[in-house]
Amino acid sequence: MTKTDLFRAIIKIFGVYCFIEALFRLIPNISFSGDFYSFSLMVSLFYLLITGVIAFLLLFGTDRIIKLFRLEKGFDTKNIDTSHLNEEGLLKLGLILIGLLMIADNIAQFLNYCYLLFKKQISANGLDEIDGLMLDQQLDYNWWVISGLNVLIGFIILTNYKRISNLFTTKENKVEDYEN
Repeated sequence: MTKTDLFRAIIKIFGVYCFIEALFRLIPNISFSGDFYSFSLMVSLFYLLITGVIAFLLLFGTDRIIKLFRLEKGFDTKNIDTSHLNEEGLLKLGLILIGLLMIADNIAQFLNYCYLLFKKQISANGLDEIDGLMLDQQLDYNWWVISGLNVLIGFIILTNYKRISNLFTTKENKVEDYEN
């Protein structure tokens, strides 16, 4: 595998992830918007259009992106040595990526809800009317807990990825030994 092939695969994975993330953010907005021409629906469609263009560029313009950012330059060799990469190494890499994505996707939302809770606790009136209207932010305990749990689970996966991968690889080895 060459370095360019690795970067192509990574960029395409992010393109698919971007497209799926956009779809899952759009579907709830369509179902909850009462009027077809509502402002939130228009913003959601604009968001889908922008992320769709980004996903299209990531999926079908990978060679242009690699050339634009000169990702293939600056390496000592052209090839990546994958002879030492086995299924346990791939599982560990996958667990690390899952943990990082869980943290990266939810840390901003969790910190925003922590800020809103802190603001509600120290304010005499709760959230001020003007701030609530301007920022359109409300404290939702369900999403606060869900985003906090996602950050916590991502952190647990990152700190225990070796143990988790050993759980899956030792079970497979025990099943193979039992069959023989």
